[in-house]
Amino acid sequence: MQSLLDELKEMQAKLSAIIVRLEAEHNTVTATLAEIRRVAVLEEIYRAGGTVTAKEVSCFAEKYGKTPSSTAGYYSGNKPSLTASEDRLARVLTETGRMIVLEKREEWGEDWLERVPMEIVSNAYARDTEIVF
Repeated sequence: MQSLLDELKEMQAKLSAIIVRLEAEHNTVTATLAEIRRVAVLEEIYRAGGTVTAKEVSCFAEKYGKTPSSTAGYYSGNKPSLTASEDRLARVLTETGRMIVLEKREEWGEDWLERVPMEIVSNAYARDTEIVF
């Protein structure tokens, strides 16, 4: 009986090692829908060079299931992630916004936006759930 138990424990250890290796190879990200939507708009602006029009910010918001009015939060608080240019024609990523994007790129990978399931993220009726990408 003891040798059978020892064999099973050895098999368990080997399977655990395989599982850990496979998980590392297929590293996935789990995030809330709200977090993805918030960062996706900033990522789009970052990819556009850090400066876009107000209309583009609204389009990014809609693309990711948000309302244009919901982008007001990017401009408020002690550390806003967006600001208006001096002539008020452009919207500019602040240092805080840039840091948010770079932190998420490090955590999620630079290609994270291409991996998110847009059928969920873009659906304005989707609830704040966790998704894996």
